Amino acid sequence: MPGTSGPLQALFLRFGLPAPTAFHAVDSGLLNRSYQIICTDQRYFLKHYLPWRGIGSGLPDAYGRTRSAAQTLRWQHEAVIRLQAAGLPAVAPLRDLRGSTVAYVRGRPFAVFPWNDGVHRHGRHMQDVDARRLGVLLAEIHTGLERVLPPVPQPLFVATKSELHAVAEAEQFLALIDRRPERDDMDQLSAHRLRERLALLSEVAHLRPAPGACATTGYIHGDFHAGNVMWSAREPGSRVTAIVDWEKTAVAPCGDEVVSTALVFFTGEYTGQLDLDLVRAFIAGYVSARPRFSERELTDSVRRVWWERLTDFWILTWHYHHADHRADSLFPATAALVPWWTENYDKVRDAFLEGAGAATGTVPRR
Repeated sequence: MPGTSGPLQALFLRFGLPAPTAFHAVDSGLLNRSYQIICTDQRYFLKHYLPWRGIGSGLPDAYGRTRSAAQTLRWQHEAVIRLQAAGLPAVAPLRDLRGSTVAYVRGRPFAVFPWNDGVHRHGRHMQDVDARRLGVLLAEIHTGLERVLPPVPQPLFVATKSELHAVAEAEQFLALIDRRPERDDMDQLSAHRLRERLALLSEVAHLRPAPGACATTGYIHGDFHAGNVMWSAREPGSRVTAIVDWEKTAVAPCGDEVVSTALVFFTGEYTGQLDLDLVRAFIAGYVSARPRFSERELTDSVRRVWWERLTDFWILTWHYHHADHRADSLFPATAALVPWWTENYDKVRDAFLEGAGAATGTVPRR
């Protein structure tokens, strides 16, 4: 972020906006740096994209060709602009006087967005009507992206991490923790969950999804969680006013995002357990708006995302390899979900299928 008013004023001048009178850092968000910019009686949202966490090294397009990070960001911005034009509450970036959505200040990429006064809502704030509405919205996003972007070749190979790779990672983290001269609470919890994970992997390795599996794919938001969805109020029945942070929009199995969204919204913050009633309502909403979403796709995605959570250690990677503690608060619930889900796998899968069946009026196969 520029340390003086000069670069910031120059940036806003490029967008044809009034000179900023004040700015404040926005604390929410894990991937990028964000600011509220005040221009007399107007407010804007300024985002500074952090290359290694935000837009990365580029994503493959629908045909497997790799874009540069800058190309990826511009492509994502154009997708959001089209979605917004189609009537979805996607918050699109503003264009500067030359028509670009990305401005570089001292080589660093920035974008300017309208400010939104909505509130965030987690599962504990929701009732069935809200969960169902959220499912409908995600279906509209998937269908909307499909309509405004080029067709995606089908199907797509979906790799899964091997249990041997996961075991090696877990053992490396344990060795790192064991070498620490003093252990804090995060170390103690991490060591406990890692040992637990190693035991689970030895028990369920045979349930790994087929390494060479292919899946029906489409365009996804990529980071659809409570922090990126804004509502008009926290009361039941309120409406979504904004969907933000599209920097992970990519080609992937839509079903995987459906399952992952249910996890991040409806996993108890302290218990690490899924609210299965809200899951049923959410899936019913999604399938009602996207009826071609098949039971087979859903079953495969439940299994694939379960395995991904079982073998993934991204929070510990941030914490121990990058000394980045922004995601630490997510670890207790995320880590607790894995053993609970493993123990209750059939119950969780059935809740997803029952939600889909409620939307289509069919009895799901077990």
